[in-house]
Amino acid sequence: MSVYLLRCISIGYLLLPNLIFFIYWTRTSIAFFGVLLLGFLFFEVLKNNDFGKSEVLNKRNLISLLIIALAATLISGVSGICFQTLDHWAHNTKLYELFISDWPQRIPLKGPVVSYYYGYYVVPVFLSKMAGQIREDIIFIWSYLGFFLGLTWVYLALNKKLVFVILALSVGDTPRFIKSVLSQIAGPLYKQSEFAIEPWSNFENLLWVPNQVIPTMIIAGMFVYVLRHKLNAEYIVLPVALSFWWAVFPSVTSGTVVAIVVLRKWILNGLRLDFWGSAKRVVFPFLACLPVLLFYLSHKNMPASGFIWQFSGDIASRFVEYGVNIGLNLVIFTLVYFYYKRYSKNFLPMFPIFVTLCVIMFFPLYRIGKLNDFLFRGMMPCLLIAGIYIFYPLAQTSNYQRSWAVIKKTPYSVIIILLLVSSSAIAAARIYRAVTINQATSNLFPDKVAFKPIPYDAYPGIYQALQAKWTQEEADQYLGKKNSFYELNVSPKL
Repeated sequence: MSVYLLRCISIGYLLLPNLIFFIYWTRTSIAFFGVLLLGFLFFEVLKNNDFGKSEVLNKRNLISLLIIALAATLISGVSGICFQTLDHWAHNTKLYELFISDWPQRIPLKGPVVSYYYGYYVVPVFLSKMAGQIREDIIFIWSYLGFFLGLTWVYLALNKKLVFVILALSVGDTPRFIKSVLSQIAGPLYKQSEFAIEPWSNFENLLWVPNQVIPTMIIAGMFVYVLRHKLNAEYIVLPVALSFWWAVFPSVTSGTVVAIVVLRKWILNGLRLDFWGSAKRVVFPFLACLPVLLFYLSHKNMPASGFIWQFSGDIASRFVEYGVNIGLNLVIFTLVYFYYKRYSKNFLPMFPIFVTLCVIMFFPLYRIGKLNDFLFRGMMPCLLIAGIYIFYPLAQTSNYQRSWAVIKKTPYSVIIILLLVSSSAIAAARIYRAVTINQATSNLFPDKVAFKPIPYDAYPGIYQALQAKWTQEEADQYLGKKNSFYELNVSPKL
């Protein structure tokens, strides 16, 4: 497989749900121009020869990636084969609600459109509607393809070293591991407030929001690949824009990083732009996701938001929590990056990782969502970009033996790398849980393993599911607002 083909498939994969959005979630005049715009953007992708057409992934590489992607899909809980986290109640309900409803969904039936990021769900549900029933095999294959594409980009960014791919996906959980150990010895390090200031690694999020991890991996892996091969950073704007319908918070944070990198490039070039080229690579993708932005702004009730010190509770403990979970990660990332950077012959540019670390530092100071989903999900692309950057020097060695030789040169090197990879202990525990709690073990050992896949039709819609499994506040935040700009000017007319 060539990088050119991989990019075409990846962009097509992210684009297809956006095509459905324009057709079903916007009125005819907007849908017409939206479909034309998406078609034009994809045609530009097909025309682009900057991504090599020579084979970079042989059969052995592809088989390895297919196996890892299969494992990721199973571990994620998609289709209920292995252990499922609480969020799968929401995922399955959304799939069912989309299946039984006309698009877009409205609450009440003749009321405003429900505002939610449905990018991951609409393609398998569209195919299920054609089949006349919810097809778990289609949901599984759709997810499997997404994980394969995302993992392949990270794999290429890390010089085809699978071990470092898995470690990079686990980056961010070191504070959680250290806290769990210390809490057994000395008790909690801080008082937990109503919302958490605790980022989760992409591996952990894989179990909760596979719908958001898929575009995150594609964006982060493609971004570092572009940087590594000194390609135009503007090429990343399109996948970020297309991911907005998939995962709003990861798109916002990755979009911030990409925007700053692109803007700096323009400034260093003295603002001497290829205006038509930049329009195709930057302006048009932004226009393609603008209706989605208007859709998100149509909420009746906006989620809880504000700086972390603006909410009631123990403010001192809250900043201790920030220092433990954010500060410790930043210290480890910085120490490891600068230590191993000197062993890389072709090291990645420093400015993008500097911007990424700044986002990791400052964005957690602002809360969005009852449980602070902005932090849990928004940090995903930043943590993965940081993870790829950190392991990139070690991945440049010819084999793992050479990588280990670099690591064991000094005790300091061993200590900082152990601190970093300790986050993979949580990933290992999650893998063990998936292997031991699943449909197969439940059937073989019914007295020892209790596992039942979460049903799709337990609730008639996501509103009722959120009421039952979460809170009324979280249910209300997805209701549409009557007479919003989206309702008046963008949504299909009743």
